[in-house]
Amino acid sequence: KEYDYITHVEFSIRKYARFLFYGPIFKKIEGLIIEILQTHGMDQPVVFYLADEGVWAELIRDIIKRHAHTRTSLLVNVQHGLMGLGIPSLLWLRKSLNSIARLFSGYPIFGYGFGGGACDIHLVYGEKEVEFLKTRQIKLALSAPTLIKHDLRQQYQKTVNNQAVDPGLVLVVLPACVPGSDMRCNLPELLNTISPVVQWVEENTECQILVRPHPGRRDRDTINLINQSALGPFVEIDLEKQLISGLSRAAFVMGAQSTVLFDSLCLGKVPIEIRSDCFDEALPFPHEVIDVRSAFADKLVHVLSSKTREHYSSILNKPELDWKHEIERFITQCPDTN
Repeated sequence: KEYDYITHVEFSIRKYARFLFYGPIFKKIEGLIIEILQTHGMDQPVVFYLADEGVWAELIRDIIKRHAHTRTSLLVNVQHGLMGLGIPSLLWLRKSLNSIARLFSGYPIFGYGFGGGACDIHLVYGEKEVEFLKTRQIKLALSAPTLIKHDLRQQYQKTVNNQAVDPGLVLVVLPACVPGSDMRCNLPELLNTISPVVQWVEENTECQILVRPHPGRRDRDTINLINQSALGPFVEIDLEKQLISGLSRAAFVMGAQSTVLFDSLCLGKVPIEIRSDCFDEALPFPHEVIDVRSAFADKLVHVLSSKTREHYSSILNKPELDWKHEIERFITQCPDTN
C-alpha cells in the first residue's frame, strides 16, 4: 500500500511538496528504525542498506542521529537506477528548504543527489560511478553489479529454465517522461521519435518487438497512447506485471535512460541506447548506441547480429570484488561512524 502511494507521488509533480504527503510514512519509518536499534546491543555496529540516495537517505540519517547516540551506525547505498554523475543545481536552496522542513515537521523533504553525503558506503554499477563518488568525498565506493542484481539474476535463471530466450525478440522499455526527469520530451513525442527505428527492425528483420511501459505509467490511457502512436502497428505491448518475463525472453533491449538497459547487461543481453533530441546522454556502462538523427540501418544490422549477442553473453563470466570483506574492513577502520 505504501509503495503504491509513494510511486503515485514520486512520478508526478507532487514530489516537490513531499512534506504534504509523507508525514505518516516518515513516522512509520522512524518507528521501525528505533525498533531495530533497540534490538541490538550498544557495542554492535548496525548497517542499514538503502536503495535510494535521495530524501529517504537524508531521512534515515536524521533518524539515526536522533536515536543512535554513540552507537556505530553505517548507511550503505545500493545503487538503484541510473544516476546523474553531477552535482544538483541550487544545492544551497535544497539545504535551506530542508532546514525549514526539519524545523516544522522534523523531517527533510529533499536529497542532495548521488553521493550527497548521507551514506557512508556506496555499492554501485561500475567504475564510472566509483570515480565520480571520489570527487564528492565519499568514504568508500565499490563496484558490485552482480551483487546489486543478485535477485534479478536468480529470477532470470528460474524463468529461462521454463522459457527459452527468443533470439529474435527485441524488448523496448519506455521511460516515465514526467516533469523533473532527464527526458526533454513527453511520452507522445518520444514514441514518435523512436518509431523509425522500431519500424525498420520490424520491416527489415525477422525480429519481433515487445514494448514495456514504465512501471509508473501502466494505466489504460498510456496503453491506448502506445497503440494509437506510430509504434502501434509494429509492436506488442508487455502487460505482465513483472518485468522478468519479457526481459528473460528478449535477446535485445532498447531504451533511453532506463535502468532495464543495465539489467539486460547483467543478464548477458544486448543493451541498446536510443539517442535523440529527447535524450542524448552517454550511459556509464557498456552498451550499443542507435542515434535516430543519423543513418542507422547499417548499425542496426551489426547490433542485432549473433556476434554482438555472443560478446555481451561473455560479460556474465567476469569475477566480482569481495564487497562483504571490504565493508567489514571499513567498519573496523572507522569505529566512530554515526
